[in-house]
Amino acid sequence: MEIAENKPSSRIENTSRNIVSGAINKCVSILLTFINRTVLLQLLGAELTGLSDLFADILQVLNLAELGLHTAIVYSLYDPVAKQDKKAICEKLSILRSVYHIVGLLVFGLGIAIMPFLPRMIKSGYPGEISLQGIFALFLFDSGISYYLFAYKETLLIADQRQDIATNIRTAIVILKNVLQLAILIFTRSFYAYAAVSIAATVTINILINREVSKRYPYLKSFKEKVKIPSEMRTQISGLLISRISDTCRKSFDGMIISMTLGLVATAIYGNYNNVQFALYGIMLAVCNAMSASIGNSIALRGEKENYENLLDFSMIFSWILGWSAITMACLYQPFMFLWVGKSMMLPIFDMLLFVLYFYVINMNNIRNQYITGTGIWWRLKTSYIVEAVSNLGLNIILGKMLGIKGVILASIITIILFNYLQRNHVLFKTYFKNESIGVFYRQQCAYFAIACIALALTYFLCIRTRQFGTVHVAGSIGSQHNI
Repeated sequence: MEIAENKPSSRIENTSRNIVSGAINKCVSILLTFINRTVLLQLLGAELTGLSDLFADILQVLNLAELGLHTAIVYSLYDPVAKQDKKAICEKLSILRSVYHIVGLLVFGLGIAIMPFLPRMIKSGYPGEISLQGIFALFLFDSGISYYLFAYKETLLIADQRQDIATNIRTAIVILKNVLQLAILIFTRSFYAYAAVSIAATVTINILINREVSKRYPYLKSFKEKVKIPSEMRTQISGLLISRISDTCRKSFDGMIISMTLGLVATAIYGNYNNVQFALYGIMLAVCNAMSASIGNSIALRGEKENYENLLDFSMIFSWILGWSAITMACLYQPFMFLWVGKSMMLPIFDMLLFVLYFYVINMNNIRNQYITGTGIWWRLKTSYIVEAVSNLGLNIILGKMLGIKGVILASIITIILFNYLQRNHVLFKTYFKNESIGVFYRQQCAYFAIACIALALTYFLCIRTRQFGTVHVAGSIGSQHNI
């Protein structure tokens, strides 16, 4: 099958299709993950739930090497896909396949190496009925097996603006996986079988994506050459790898530091709030990622001014969505957590509002990041990535010990604003949008943030007053007071 033409109408159609499939995938994943985590908390307890969160954080660190290469290959495919250069496409995928095998070996090697140190990462101990190393081995195998299967082929679907194909496959398998895991938790309460189902799902997803890619791009089968990584791509990969280290410091080290300083129960409480925030973040990111191939295609074929105008338009639309999402979080976060996990596993209101601010500041970079990916300027941002990583880790340790969970969240907010938002915006405008005004962009962003803050304050005040009125009404009616 030939690669799709790069007409504006085609870009709109592909973006719409990717957004719809991505949104469905995220909604299904959020709902099933919520149900799954609820059952896990109720049947196996907060300690095993916190242990699952900790292992997920550790494996995110081990998978750093792949993320940089995967994104660099997608970026390098935009031009040959737009020009339908089949030989260049095959060469890029050949590079990714060869290096994935090396990365897989590194992931397994590092994972095995840290197994003896796992007990030191948990302050208050862990349930004695399980094997810490045995459970981690299952998580490790699930994380690393894709490198030896067909995960590399998905990059072609992404670059060809057909990520919806892989997304739909994932949606179907995620539904089946979660149903099986729930059945296992309810009838056997085996954490080992629970983890094994995830491995089977990962293998199945890889096999199905490989089948679809082989159907759409049959010319891939005839390409047998081994290709070396070009020097330009090595530079891009280096910049991307540094970028992923920075992201991991924010996403993974938070939970690890809480585990080492406060224990598994605190890790589970933080994980509950973070899962809600991360689920909404995933929806926002899915919308932006669905646009990434179209933006990359636009950068390859259109001028700077037109892309700048698109950046402002996309940012305006996304900021309104982000603002109302943050307002909804602020009003419903605590009532939801009370109904879900109970008062004993809730954070104070101030900590909850910090999570809302964290959600806003990390998402306000999403549209901008699509233009960083489309222009491939990761190496130019290396200083920003390094400084953010070091600052985030240092502030996590310092503020985490001083303020607990709120200190960890504050550390992420501070470093995101200083080194992610401000510094990377400066580099993007200096290297790509050279003739456009960063001041206009900042004024637009500040206006949207101010409007969101005002709307949040008013809406939150009304929600509090409504709850208080409801509390008084109930107390007057039945002689007792119920707070949510």
